Amino acid sequence: MLRILYFSQSTRDITDLQVRDILESSRRNNPSLGITGVLIHGGGMFMQVLEGPERSTLRQYVKILDDKRHGDCQIIHISPTQERIFQKFSMGVIQSDPFQFQHIAALREQRFESVQAKMFTDTMREFLAQLNAGHQLDAG
Repeated sequence: MLRILYFSQSTRDITDLQVRDILESSRRNNPSLGITGVLIHGGGMFMQVLEGPERSTLRQYVKILDDKRHGDCQIIHISPTQERIFQKFSMGVIQSDPFQFQHIAALREQRFESVQAKMFTDTMREFLAQLNAGHQLDAG
């Protein structure tokens, strides 16, 4: 399995309806692909974690690159994994300003270097805690 964390800039005119469409499409398509994860959006930015079988996850990421609702995609971290962190979420969502997450700034600063596994895992746990605490539109 593979886990990818990427960051992108949303288009200026993106609407809540378009974000909900992204979420609904993910929830509809991800189970058959074996993909789970979380979408974080706010402040004109998206961050998303995708986890699943390597081939499906990479194909999904390439498909995401072509989505015109955002641009300037940057993979912050990619790593093999044996277990899922977001197993309960075909695509969870957190609506928040991503800069509220302290670990994200550190990951982003190190995106051109080797990111320590513990820092990445701590960030994923922060996302999961937000999802479990109900800081989302709805669980899926």
